[in-house]
Amino acid sequence: MQLHQRGVDLLVNLMDADQHFDSITPEEIHQLIREAVVVFGQLLDRDIPDQPAERSSIDMKAKLI
Repeated sequence: MQLHQRGVDLLVNLMDADQHFDSITPEEIHQLIREAVVVFGQLLDRDIPDQPAERSSIDMKAKLI
């Protein structure tokens, strides 16, 4: 499956999960998160910037916690 289509499918699934959050199971949420990690990772691998980012991944993870 093309990466773009996989990203579109993921976005639709995330939007659907947001609309039906009360009825989604923890396993379904976990699966969505796993798919997001894979798709976002592939997008980032494909789009490597010429210059390094100013923020490290550690800084970004700290903001998420």
